[in-house]
Amino acid sequence: MSAAGLGSVAVILTCYNEGAWIEQAVSSVLAQTAADAISEIVVADDGSDAATVAVLERLRGLDARITVLRHGGYGTSRNRNAAVRHCSAPLIAFLDADDLWMPGKLAAQLQALAEHPETGLVYTGFCLFQNHAPDALTPVRVLDHTDSRDLALSYFLSDPPVIPSSVLLRRSVFELAGGFDESLRVFEDTEFFGRLARITRYRALADPHYVHKRNHGSSITNKRQDLMMHHAFVAFYLARSEPRLLAHIPRRLSERARKLGNLEARDGRPDSASRFYRLALALRPVSALAWINLAMLKLRVTGLVYHLRTSVGSTKV
Repeated sequence: MSAAGLGSVAVILTCYNEGAWIEQAVSSVLAQTAADAISEIVVADDGSDAATVAVLERLRGLDARITVLRHGGYGTSRNRNAAVRHCSAPLIAFLDADDLWMPGKLAAQLQALAEHPETGLVYTGFCLFQNHAPDALTPVRVLDHTDSRDLALSYFLSDPPVIPSSVLLRRSVFELAGGFDESLRVFEDTEFFGRLARITRYRALADPHYVHKRNHGSSITNKRQDLMMHHAFVAFYLARSEPRLLAHIPRRLSERARKLGNLEARDGRPDSASRFYRLALALRPVSALAWINLAMLKLRVTGLVYHLRTSVGSTKV
């Protein structure tokens, strides 16, 4: 099947007080090399402030395909579900209001779906950038679960990660999964993609330059001390409807703690990094990577202390 035979794409953007970025996000959709395949662009706003509303009103005039839905207090999951119900295209793509697509993203995903009809969802790699430095990109390594024999289990143990801004999926599998769980306020995307993995195949396009994800102070991903609680909740939440996953929760949480430790170490917080690594080992003592990370952290800290002591000593007279 050619990409043209797949049908059109509805692009769903969710927005809450993101007037500073939403226009740039929509422009990145309109700049797609496969923009002709897009039939609908739905911006689902969740009761934003007046400044953002003014931007959204201006967006309506950019392109006839743009629709703005105004809600209030819906939350991200209900907002996305309402937007999907509003549109009719057989393919759905999501984009957070503060993220950006690079021009070839949608075309590459359409081609992947056309070549692999058994695939229900295509995800890509992505780059992180700080709000104050949009050109300083940090590629994020995503795991390729394309050939996984047991996608639900492999996703649970090591979610790639899949982020909403990186996916293109068939409406049929979205509806079969029941959409996003509207009772969840955090990690609703992790839960949805974990649940969806039980009923369809995923395909990865690992190039990180298809999507640029903004990282700023209000991002949940910046609140690392709270994240383990959320990780634990979503792990048990996924396992409640698939009990075989219960036995694998310690391994999943151990890996989440280890990765948080890596982020803390990267950002120069060795004490916090050490706590995360030790938590990872408490959850799964056989984690070789956690042992290695902890050992490397100790070596760096010891080396820094030695360097400081010798530097101070050399200045004495």
